[in-house]
Amino acid sequence: MKGPILNIFLKNPVPGKVKTRLAKNIGEEAALEVYQALVEKTRSACKDLDVPKVLWFDSYLPNPSDLGSWGHSPLLIRKQEGKDLGEKMRNAFLYCFQNGSGPALLIGSDCPELDLLHLKEAFQIIDHKDVVLGPAKDGGYYLVGLKSDTPELFHGIEWSTETVFARSLEKLQWARKQVGLLPVLSDLDDVQDLEYFESNGILDWKKNGS
Repeated sequence: MKGPILNIFLKNPVPGKVKTRLAKNIGEEAALEVYQALVEKTRSACKDLDVPKVLWFDSYLPNPSDLGSWGHSPLLIRKQEGKDLGEKMRNAFLYCFQNGSGPALLIGSDCPELDLLHLKEAFQIIDHKDVVLGPAKDGGYYLVGLKSDTPELFHGIEWSTETVFARSLEKLQWARKQVGLLPVLSDLDDVQDLEYFESNGILDWKKNGS
């Protein structure tokens, strides 16, 4: 697939394997329901984006018929490969670039505020920058986009900490990369985040009113 491409990192929906910080407060089954609602929110944000998409799963490849519609564009399903998050992300980008695609964006499913306009803006930014990042309020980032392989971005980072975004920006500045930024958005990681998104009507996760 040539041209722009969107990568989405997902976890297989297994109780005890998703939203583990949240599960400590609300239980594994409820945390799974929250995760599935987040994936649905992500799918809604992506499906009208007219570019090919790659869904990257963490442990096994699901049946495509179980995934719902991610739009009319081509959809690929692949397994994440790598020892840590940085290596997995870099390998996803390499897969795109080595197959002639680019520029490429990569998102997860933890950001219920992410919408179609943010994705379109990211592709506009990457037209004239080397890198685009979507900073998250917790110190990480909810989106990264690259025009070409940028290995320095994916090693020497303490993943899942509040220093991820600042350290990434530092490394990109050292590498003399031109960086564009999206608005700061909130990820959903713990019970306080869940309460915020629930009370503001951003995420409805309870099935059948349970």
